[in-house]
Amino acid sequence: MRGARLRPALVHRRALFRECYVGLAALAARTDQIRLGPGVTDPYSRHPAVTAATIATLDELSGRRALLGLGVGGTGFRELGLSTPLPVAALREAVEVIRRLLRGEAVSFQGKVIALDQGRLQLTPGRSEIPIYFAIHGAQVARLAGEVASGVMIANAVEPTAIAFYLDQLRAGAAKAGRRLKDLDVSLRFEVCLDEDGEAAFAVMRRRVAQRLMAGYPGLEFLERLEVALPAAFLDLAARNDSRQLDQLAGLLPREAVERTVIAGSPDTVAKQVSAALTPEIDRVTIRPHAVPGRSVDAVLESFARHVRPPVAPAAASPSG
Repeated sequence: MRGARLRPALVHRRALFRECYVGLAALAARTDQIRLGPGVTDPYSRHPAVTAATIATLDELSGRRALLGLGVGGTGFRELGLSTPLPVAALREAVEVIRRLLRGEAVSFQGKVIALDQGRLQLTPGRSEIPIYFAIHGAQVARLAGEVASGVMIANAVEPTAIAFYLDQLRAGAAKAGRRLKDLDVSLRFEVCLDEDGEAAFAVMRRRVAQRLMAGYPGLEFLERLEVALPAAFLDLAARNDSRQLDQLAGLLPREAVERTVIAGSPDTVAKQVSAALTPEIDRVTIRPHAVPGRSVDAVLESFARHVRPPVAPAAASPSG
C-alpha cells in the first residue's frame, strides 16, 4: 500500500435529494485539509460546462481542495424525463469539455452527446487541472477511466475476482494512453452497514441493494461479472419502479446479490470482507455508511474507524461520507 494521505470527503450526489454542492460548501468553510467533491455527478442531469463552473467555484472556496467525481448516474433520470445515451462517449466528452474550460479556453464542442457553443468560464479557475475520479462498475467505463481519469472508485464489487477484472480493464485503458495503473489513484468504494447485530445490518443492505437495482433497471449488466442472476419475479417488479413495493422487492433479492456488491455484518465480519478485497494495487477504501434503525451513521463511521480500519490496512482504509 502507498503511504497515508489526506482522504477525500465525497458527498453523495443524487438527483432530487439534498444538493451536494451546498453541503460541500459548508464543509469547505469548516475544514482546511480534507479534499472535497461530489461522489458522483453525471454528464446528463448537469451539463458538463455547469459542472466545470461549479467545481471551479468549490476549488476556489476550499483553497484548491476540490476533486470531481464522475459517473454515468442511475437515479432521477426517469423522473426528470432525461435520456442517457452512449454513457461511455458522454463521460469522455464531459472530461474533455471540463478540462478545456478549466484551462481557460473558449470551447465550441459538438460530440455524440455533449454540445457547447463558445462556452467560457466567467471566473478564473485557481487550478487548470482539478482531479477527476470515475466511479466504475462496467468494463467500458473502467477502460475509459484508465485512459483519461485521475483516479477511480471501483464500485459495487466485493468479490476479489471481480476487482481483479476491473484492475485489468484499468491497466488496458492506461496502456492505451501511455500510462500505467500506478499513475491512477485506485479506490474501492463500498456501501457498508456494520452492527453487532449482523443480520440487522444485512437486512438494511438487502433493502439498499434492491433500491439501487430498481433505480438502475434495466442497466444491470455489471451483475454478470459478479455471477449474480436475478429471478424473473425480481426483474418484473423492478421494471415497475414503484418505491412502495421496495420491501417486497428486497424479499426477492438473492443473498449473493447483497454479499457480492455491498458489505454488511458485525465489525469482525466487515473487517474480513474488506481485507479479502484488498490487493497491492488498491490505494484506499472509500465507504458510504448506512445504519440499522435506531443507530446513527456517525456510529457506523466510528465503528469502522475503530474496529475495521486498524486490522485491515491503516494506510488504505478510511471512512468517508
